[in-house]
Amino acid sequence: MTGDDSKPKGEGDDTPPQTSLAELAKLARERIGPEPDYATPAALSTLAAIVRDLKGMPELVVTREHKHRLRLGRRGKVGALGLEYVPKIHALELHFLSWPGLDPTALKMYRYTFDQEKGDRGEWHRMDDGGEFIEDVRDALSKLYPEIGPT
Repeated sequence: MTGDDSKPKGEGDDTPPQTSLAELAKLARERIGPEPDYATPAALSTLAAIVRDLKGMPELVVTREHKHRLRLGRRGKVGALGLEYVPKIHALELHFLSWPGLDPTALKMYRYTFDQEKGDRGEWHRMDDGGEFIEDVRDALSKLYPEIGPT
């Protein structure tokens, strides 16, 4: 040996000193992290509330077509409502399925987004600023049950 007391390469403290970029990365992780999903639990509780509140309604048939899709129809009548949550875009959809007497040019589907700021627990509002989800379902059900009359 040559008397060199230095440590061989790879051993010891060869790590470079920390820079301010590490602090910047930590700050970015804290502020830009994934936002909590408020829409999915709200959508599922809204669909569950609809089924719960309509329980016992005469001749109503509730069919679960998918884990995020319900079909509301009336036994012996033509026409149904499709209620669906689309998790990829965080939206609820209201479909008019085989609706009798519906104008062919009329919209057959509405989409709703969750607004957490409105109401006590947030509300689902139509994307075209036309109405609220529960109100539109109520109006559609009153057309499915004309004996009840306008509500």
